[in-house]
Amino acid sequence: MAEEQVFCYRPRCSHPSCNQLALFKVGAVWSDGTSRELKNYGLTCETHRQSQLERARHNRDGLRLAEGETVGPVALFVLEPGRRDTDLAQAMDSASGGKAEL
Repeated sequence: MAEEQVFCYRPRCSHPSCNQLALFKVGAVWSDGTSRELKNYGLTCETHRQSQLERARHNRDGLRLAEGETVGPVALFVLEPGRRDTDLAQAMDSASGGKAEL
């Protein structure tokens, strides 16, 4: 029996001038009442985490929701190989010692 190969994808930071590996997904918990997922606002390295959060917050503020939809606050989620976005842990905010939310 052939050994199954695991797909390995190393995403890069979404900042236009950056080629670093992404450590975080910038997202917000979205639901339509029956399903739940992370609304993706990009990926970020440690260097650009604050600017990517600010950009995502601006984009989130302009979001129009359909009836029954909800979207939580924008936050950083730690990327972990093999984990689906709904299983990612929210990152801690290094400045305040709490969860990184906007």
